[in-house]
Amino acid sequence: MGSGFRNKNQVDMGSYIPNKKEQTAYSWCIDNGIYISPKPATTSTWYLTIEINKKSNVSPAAYKKIEIWKQLYKYYIYYYDKYAKNK
Repeated sequence: MGSGFRNKNQVDMGSYIPNKKEQTAYSWCIDNGIYISPKPATTSTWYLTIEINKKSNVSPAAYKKIEIWKQLYKYYIYYYDKYAKNK
């Protein structure tokens, strides 16, 4: 018999499996101090916080579940394309 509190505090952000390019961009960004993470707007939408060189910015738009992960990887690819190919 359960306590009746199962999953009460869990937030469903959906799941997403990144492709090879997204994984490469993610790894490169993390290794080079570029961090992107979800920040709650409501219980069902999130902003993205982008931190580069200890300076943070928040995305102008909020995203729903699954879309949050797609946009997160789009940002990683953007920064990878912008900076990694110039090194």
